[in-house]
Amino acid sequence: MRRPGPGASGYTLIELVIVVAVIAILAAAAVPALEGVTGANARAAAGELAGAMRYLYDTAALRRQTCRLAMDLDTGEWWAECTRDRFTLSREKSTAARRDEEDDDLADRFPDEADAERRRLLARAKFGTFDDRLARKRSLPGSVRFDQVWTEHQREPFSKGMAYLYFFPQGRGEAARVPVRDGSTEYTVLMQPFTGRARVVVGLAEVPRP
Repeated sequence: MRRPGPGASGYTLIELVIVVAVIAILAAAAVPALEGVTGANARAAAGELAGAMRYLYDTAALRRQTCRLAMDLDTGEWWAECTRDRFTLSREKSTAARRDEEDDDLADRFPDEADAERRRLLARAKFGTFDDRLARKRSLPGSVRFDQVWTEHQREPFSKGMAYLYFFPQGRGEAARVPVRDGSTEYTVLMQPFTGRARVVVGLAEVPRP
């Protein structure tokens, strides 16, 4: 059996160990960088939502309209809607069956429309989309998603379906907690109803209780 000559290529065990160690160090250094990117996405999304809330609070008062921030918790999309119609806000159901009951009710109201999502759009028709630069329809960036959204007219937080945050022409909005999560990184937007102040805090804030 011939042994490799002086010019033969190959790696010793020590060299392989060094290469593996270098790869492990580089991988460990990449994890915080990746978390920083996802954290930046969640932080930017929370900042945009806070800005839209403050803007809608002012817009509702100036236009003397009822406006709302519509959030699709399933798709991660959100947009603004306003109406000049007289609007009375009712307290929503908090159970998991809320969405099923809503779908059954819409099926009765729109029997000629088979698509459930289309029925929801028809039910929202009195609120027109508000295509302003600061509140146009947007999607949460990357893998950011809504997490346990609560607004004042809800009894419990929602994690799926539609959630709405209302702003009224009398210069008042709803108290709200709107968290956005990207992996283990989470930020919460808290809405103050009487001042229109929307602030971003780190983590999942508690739901305000009366």
